[in-house]
Amino acid sequence: MRMDTIMMRRVHPVLAAGAMAVALWAVPALAEGLKLRPIDQAGTDPSFTKFRSAMLEAVRRRDTDFVVGQTSEDIKISFGGDDGREAFLGALTGAEDWQGETYWAELQRVLEMGAVRLDGGAFCMPYLACMNIPGCPECDPYDTVVVTSADTAARAKPRDDAPVVARLAYDVLQMNHEVDGGEGWISVLLPGDRSGFVPAADARMAIDYRARFEKRGGTWRMTVFIAGD
Repeated sequence: MRMDTIMMRRVHPVLAAGAMAVALWAVPALAEGLKLRPIDQAGTDPSFTKFRSAMLEAVRRRDTDFVVGQTSEDIKISFGGDDGREAFLGALTGAEDWQGETYWAELQRVLEMGAVRLDGGAFCMPYLACMNIPGCPECDPYDTVVVTSADTAARAKPRDDAPVVARLAYDVLQMNHEVDGGEGWISVLLPGDRSGFVPAADARMAIDYRARFEKRGGTWRMTVFIAGD
């Protein structure tokens, strides 16, 4: 793990203690070849490592009772809507497009990614929602896309059989708001004044689902699971 990367991390505003809104920053020009490689600091606390492993196993088997039991009674899951365990349970079991299996899949993806340890001992996941990007400390979370794979093809069109225009590995890119990638794809701007499409499964934004974990009464609890701003 690179120490210079760790030293440059910051807490994403939505997961910092007492702050539940994403900051708006000016959009800088991203440096060519900017990278954000995965970070996982969960191992700095063996008790959290054990907690995360148990929760991830329960999520993979869709064990509703166990997963809900690992949350705080006041878990925050929305901005201005309902919060708490009952609301979280409703999201896991609901029938709306964003609920049910879609919600489970988002939770699983977050738990499968790296964690960043926050001041005070809490943890934030995934790593890209919890830190400054080295070389771009003011990257706008509304415009920045982070490739989370070591080998991703950016394609000329949002299709698996479209020509490959770039090979990507943990690249930090700007979203191309002028072109809609459609379901399963993200339209991005590539270095060299090019554009392309990357699979949504291989990329993520800081404003996508993220989670915060704290020890309460000596027991780890998920206290935030939220997306958007």
